[in-house]
Amino acid sequence: VCMRDNKDYPLTKVPGMVTISLDQAEERHRWDTAHELYHAAKAALQQRHYGACAGLAYYACFQAMWVALGDPPAGEWRHGGITRRFCYGQWASPPIVTTHLAILHKRLLALYELRLDAHYRAQPVH
Repeated sequence: VCMRDNKDYPLTKVPGMVTISLDQAEERHRWDTAHELYHAAKAALQQRHYGACAGLAYYACFQAMWVALGDPPAGEWRHGGITRRFCYGQWASPPIVTTHLAILHKRLLALYELRLDAHYRAQPVH
């Protein structure tokens, strides 16, 4: 969706991407948050803290999807709703065919379940 190379990177949009009314400051804040969570997830993985890694990785994806989709229709995104909406591919112009995003959708749902296992169900994550 957007690419950032390092902490001081500029926000670069994919050509043809449709953004829905996030102001630039909020968009930057959400991308910075996604970037921080991604790097924290990598560090947790390297330290074999798999439950922490699952949660951090999921929330990095959540923030990145929020930036791609823009402001939510009902004031805030819910976990299932943001994943479904993102994987419909309507945020891109032209829209991405949903069959191309089916595997991503399954992986995001699996990551969400790992987060629930680690943070709510107190199940080990390996």
